[in-house]
Amino acid sequence: MPEKLKTLFTSLNLGEKLFALSFLVLILWGLFLLAPVVTGGFSASINRQKVEGLRNHPALQSEIAALLRRGTPQSVIDKQLSAMAAEQTNACTLQREKAILWGLAALVIVGLAILTLIIKKDLPKDKRNLLLGAIITVMLIQGFTMAVRYIEPDPRDLSCPDGIKKLMKLDKLYRVHALNRALYNAWISEYFPLYDIPCIDVPADSRPSVWRRLFFYDPSFSLPRRLLYANVRYVLASSEELDMLSRQGMPLKKIGNFNYQGQRQTIGELQNTLPRFFAPQSMVSLPKLEEAQAFMNDPKVDPRAVSVLHSEKTFPRGEGTNIVTLVNFSPEKVELKANFSFPGCVVLACEPLSGWYALVDGEKQTAERCNLMQQAVSVPAGEHLVTFVYDKRDLSSVVCDIMHVVFLPLFAVFTLVVLFLKKKNAQ
Repeated sequence: MPEKLKTLFTSLNLGEKLFALSFLVLILWGLFLLAPVVTGGFSASINRQKVEGLRNHPALQSEIAALLRRGTPQSVIDKQLSAMAAEQTNACTLQREKAILWGLAALVIVGLAILTLIIKKDLPKDKRNLLLGAIITVMLIQGFTMAVRYIEPDPRDLSCPDGIKKLMKLDKLYRVHALNRALYNAWISEYFPLYDIPCIDVPADSRPSVWRRLFFYDPSFSLPRRLLYANVRYVLASSEELDMLSRQGMPLKKIGNFNYQGQRQTIGELQNTLPRFFAPQSMVSLPKLEEAQAFMNDPKVDPRAVSVLHSEKTFPRGEGTNIVTLVNFSPEKVELKANFSFPGCVVLACEPLSGWYALVDGEKQTAERCNLMQQAVSVPAGEHLVTFVYDKRDLSSVVCDIMHVVFLPLFAVFTLVVLFLKKKNAQ
C-alpha cells in the first residue's frame, strides 16, 4: 500500500502535490486541536476558568467568606466549586469535541472528493457531478456552522465579578490601574478589554510602547507622577495598600470594595487626576529625554499649567484662558470644542502611535508627542472643532478578516474553476 501511495504521489504535478500536502497538514492540525480534548487538558483549563467565575460571583462570595471564617480549608471550597462547575465544563468540552470532529469530517470529505477529481480524470459524468455536489454541500454547511459559531451571546452577564460591575459605572474618561499583581494580570489582560473599561493597556486607547517603558515603568519616577501622566483616576488595591499610599501623600478617596480570590479589595479614587484632554497654559520644549523625565518627575510641575513638547517647536505663553470641552468621546475618536484666547495646544492623554491623527476644523494636522505618553495638536486662537482619530486596526485582526472574507472564498471559487477546467479538458 505505501508503494502505491508513493507512485500515486509522484504522478501528481506540483500544484496537486501542494494541495495534497496542505490537506495532510490540516488533518494533522485538527488532530493536534483534538488531543487536549481527548486527554482532558481542555476540560481542566475550562474548569479553572469556571471555578474562577464562581469564586467571583456576587451571590457566592459571602457564602465562601463564611466558610473560610468557620475554618473550612480553601482546598475543600475549591473542590466544591469545581463540582458546581462540572456541568458547564462538560458541556463546553462536548461542544469543543463536536466542533473539531465535524471540522475534521468536513475536511476529509471535501479533501478526498477534490483529490479523487484530480486523480481520477476519467470518472463518469454522473459520479463527477456527485462529488462536486458533495463538495459544495459540505462547504455550505461548514460556512453556516462557522457563522453560527461566531455569533455568540454577550458574555457580560451577571456572572462577572462585582468589582467589574462597580468599575463599569465609573467615568470612562479616566483610566484604571491595578497595583496588585494578581489583579493586574487577570483583570487588565482579560476583564478590562472585555467590558470596555479604560486602563493603561487598552488597544488604541493606550497601547504599550518603548516610550511607555521609558516612563511608566521607570523606577526613577514616583508612583504619583506616573499615575498622573497616565490619566489614572481609579486605583485597585487592598485597603492597607491604599492607606500606605495616602500616608505617602497621594490624595486618595475610597469609593468601593469588592472580593477577589477570597481577599477584600478596594477601589480608590485619585483626587488630582489629569484630564483625558486639556489645554496647558504654556508648552516647554525639551527634546532630550533625560531633561524631559527630570522636568516631569518634579512634583511642583502641573501639566495643565506647563506641558513638555519633545521637539524644537515652541509656543509663547499667552494672556487669557484656553478652554476645551467634550463634544463626543470613544477610545478611538475624541471630538472636542476649543475656545482659545491665544494660540496654543490641545493635549490628549494618549500616545500618538501609528494610526492616530488629528483634525482641526476638518483639516488633518500632525499630532506631536508631548509628556512622553500624550499627544498635542496646535490650535489657533478662536473657536475650533478638534478631533483625535485612531483608524489603524490590529494587524492580527486584519489578517484574520482577510483570510475569512477574501482568501477562503477565493480559494473555494478557484478550486471549483480548476475542477471545471479539468473536466472540460478531459472531455
